[in-house]
Amino acid sequence: MSELAERLALEFADKDYAHAYMESHRISRIAAQVYALRKQRNWSQRQLAEHSGIAQERISKIESADFSSLTLSTLNKLARAFDVDLRVAFDSFGQGILDVVNLSPAGLEVLSRDDALDTLKTRRLMLDQNHEWRAVDVPKLARALPITPVAPALPSGQWARLG
Repeated sequence: MSELAERLALEFADKDYAHAYMESHRISRIAAQVYALRKQRNWSQRQLAEHSGIAQERISKIESADFSSLTLSTLNKLARAFDVDLRVAFDSFGQGILDVVNLSPAGLEVLSRDDALDTLKTRRLMLDQNHEWRAVDVPKLARALPITPVAPALPSGQWARLG
C-alpha cells in the first residue's frame, strides 16, 4: 500500500478527521475535474458559462475550489454542458482513500457522450470473473482468455448457463 494510503488509514481512525479530509478532497476533486474537462474541450471559462448557463464568475469560483456547497442542479448543468454522466454515490472510506491516492490528471478527463458511444462501437460487452460487465476492445478479444457468460438469477432462484 502507498505511504499516503497507509497514513490516511491510520488517521481515519478519527471519525471527524476522516469526514473533514474527504469533504475537502471532494471539493478539490470537483474543482480539478471541472478545470480538466474545460481544458480537454479547449473552452474558456466564458465558453463553459455559455454552454452551462452558469455565470463565468461562478465557474471561476468552482475551479478555484472557492465554494462551500454546490447544488445538484449546478452539477447537472455542468454535466450537460460537458455532455457527460454525473455520478453521485455513497462509498466506503477505504474506496475514498483509494480515490485520493489514485487521483491523476488523466483520471479527471471524461469522454463526451458522442465520443464514448463511438468508442463503445469498437468494443464488445463481456462478463468478467466478478460477474461485472466490461467493455473489451475487439482486437484484444483474440488474445484474451475466454470469459464464461453467466445468466442472471431466474425468478425461481435457479441459475441457467448461457450459450
